[in-house]
Amino acid sequence: MNCCAECFSSPYLKDIINRNGFKGNCEFCLSSDIFIYDTNELSLIFQNILDLYSVNNEIGSKIELQIEIDFPNKIFSSKIVEERRSDLLKSIIENDFESYSHLFENNVIFTFVNNSVGDELINPLQISWKKFADEIKSTNRFHIQNTLDLDKLKILLNRYSKPIHKGKIFYRGRISTNVGYDIYNMGNPSSEKAKSGRANPTGISYLYLADQLETTLYETRASLLDYVSIGQFRLKEDIKVVNLRGNLYDPILLAENEELEDFMIHLPFITKLEMELSKPNRRNDIELDYLPTQYLSEFIKSIGYDGVEYQSSLYSEGYNLAIFKVDKFECINVELHEICKIKFTHNQL
Repeated sequence: MNCCAECFSSPYLKDIINRNGFKGNCEFCLSSDIFIYDTNELSLIFQNILDLYSVNNEIGSKIELQIEIDFPNKIFSSKIVEERRSDLLKSIIENDFESYSHLFENNVIFTFVNNSVGDELINPLQISWKKFADEIKSTNRFHIQNTLDLDKLKILLNRYSKPIHKGKIFYRGRISTNVGYDIYNMGNPSSEKAKSGRANPTGISYLYLADQLETTLYETRASLLDYVSIGQFRLKEDIKVVNLRGNLYDPILLAENEELEDFMIHLPFITKLEMELSKPNRRNDIELDYLPTQYLSEFIKSIGYDGVEYQSSLYSEGYNLAIFKVDKFECINVELHEICKIKFTHNQL
């Protein structure tokens, strides 16, 4: 049987089908006159995904549903309704179905969850991070007893390496008067004026940038009728950052490289790190709370990266960069904006 790129949301899988397929009609999502692909050709990739699961009728779900729970919107597209996912999976592994029939006849869950004895087997870095964070904030600052496995952390962070190419534009905002700032006053503060932040310690100055103007306006936390100078920063040369936005991954690519299980085991840890970095600064924050993420940023810098990328917690559609090597960017333009409307949302606690 034949499927098509529209059956899947994985960019890697879409590329395989569009490059190697032939024109025809899809038998699963019913798209017509589109590049289609023999489902059997995808067998090895999906076997690597199915191999992650084992039977657990108590807390598991049907395989087609559990895959969507574990990889939401990352494998199947919305064009493949739930009842058709099972048919598509069975077609893909048709020649080896006997080896996997038990996964379709029972509820399933990740094997590493099934076989774990306590959280420490699942997320060793996450547990050691908590002990480390508690110690560096309140017990020892420079000679840590609850050390992290830095070799493992390096391997893990290298998996999130992301190139950013010369010429890319990012933004930085500063609340100002109606005169605004010029390009020479839009950069990072001097070392003498650098206050402690989520990524930088006191006295070490990083350049905090945002991906778009809208993100910048949220990150400055300007009030109604405030003036905000927005600088455009152009990247002068290619750089490499660690992208901690852990939800941006392609399980198909990881499955083909046989890295998916280890990735999923440590994804909660990466998510935890990103949450720590992206927390908005509050007026009652104390600098000690920043020490763990400052250590993380220093480690990322020490293994050769130019910065770290993380999700904006103030604007869900944007992200931020903390740049260590600030001379790789130049401010090329500044625009002055006035905040004319603010809409608050709130939750009762």
